[in-house]
Amino acid sequence: MAPLFWSIATSDIALWIDAVILAAALIVGYAPLLKWFPVIGPYVRVAKLVAFLVFGILSAAVSHRLTDESAELARVKIDLAFSQLQLDTQKQAAETAAKLRAEAEAKAEQANQKVTDYEERLAKQPADHGCNLDSDDVRSLHDIAR
Repeated sequence: MAPLFWSIATSDIALWIDAVILAAALIVGYAPLLKWFPVIGPYVRVAKLVAFLVFGILSAAVSHRLTDESAELARVKIDLAFSQLQLDTQKQAAETAAKLRAEAEAKAEQANQKVTDYEERLAKQPADHGCNLDSDDVRSLHDIAR
């Protein structure tokens, strides 16, 4: 209930209404010749009292609004700093991922080259009936697996 009250009391419309009432009360209460008019004369003292009361209310409302706005600004700064931290972390993660991807592609290229070399070497060997793998072939297969 209190946040609703303060949001209404510190709204632009409410502050403008308070300012207009304050201006009217100041004019009626403190204009030197208005107390001699029979229609306004009896209200001069009341207008002075209303001017002081409305000034206090207006001061409290503006103070509360400024406090809320500065607290909101501080919260937004914290949110912005957190978002910037997340963005920096994501950039670092993307750079690390790109580096790891490049390393993996280089390793895959090396493995493909080893397989191609092994295929070429096997193609040069005569084709006999049976398995003619020697120790070089086994070593090449182990190197490809690494």
